[in-house]
Amino acid sequence: MDTRQITAQIPVAYYDTVVTMFKGLGISFKENVRKTKKAPEPDTKEYVLDSICRGMEEVRLWEQGKLQLKSAEELLNEL
Repeated sequence: MDTRQITAQIPVAYYDTVVTMFKGLGISFKENVRKTKKAPEPDTKEYVLDSICRGMEEVRLWEQGKLQLKSAEELLNEL
């Protein structure tokens, strides 16, 4: 049988259901349980640094033409 490999992030609330479904269909799978990184709390050094890094990544993507940004006028018009 031809097979494909997938990777999925499943919310904890659905995890047991998905595992049961895979087992019921006879699909073998490997559990690799990782906790996703929790967002830093506002007003912390980690939050500020994370925000700066995300902003710099957006600038890099914009410079490469991979991200379309809005002008200040467009942002104000949305308000």
